[in-house]
Amino acid sequence: MHQMESPIHYVLPFFFTSSFLFLSSPSPMNASIHLVETVCKKTISNSECLKVFDSDPRSSSASNYKELAIVALELAIANAKDSQNFMNNLLNSDPRKPIKLCSYFYGGVVGSFNSAKKEIGEDPLTANYDVKIAGDAAGYCETALSSEGVEVSKISTRNHVVKLYSSIGYVITDQLA
Repeated sequence: MHQMESPIHYVLPFFFTSSFLFLSSPSPMNASIHLVETVCKKTISNSECLKVFDSDPRSSSASNYKELAIVALELAIANAKDSQNFMNNLLNSDPRKPIKLCSYFYGGVVGSFNSAKKEIGEDPLTANYDVKIAGDAAGYCETALSSEGVEVSKISTRNHVVKLYSSIGYVITDQLA
């Protein structure tokens, strides 16, 4: 007598093949992790860049460079505004020339990051230029401090963070240009 094959005999190979294809295909989260890792490897600090994106859950759902750029620039703008407020408050108690210059330069940092965000969809090359200028302004602040022998570690730390955001923004917008 011919033994009837079980239906499971036909279903199992299909199940395993489907499972393999599902597990090996990139998920949206894996794609966003890959985007973040690709960007961060090209910045001034891979580890700090990864921490920046890890701090905002929106980065894990970014599916392309444009979405990731928006997340990065919104973080950069918030940081720059906070730093500008810090400079302005410090200026009330410490009106030395380098602090005044830093306060002035941070107006440019905020403006450059804001401009870059507006340009992302329309003119990525200009956005790329704007994020670079934001980092330059933080560098000018640092130069103003050091040329006068003024050491304010909280400003230097903020300058470093702006340069990091500038680097991140530059790498991402370079992919869009």
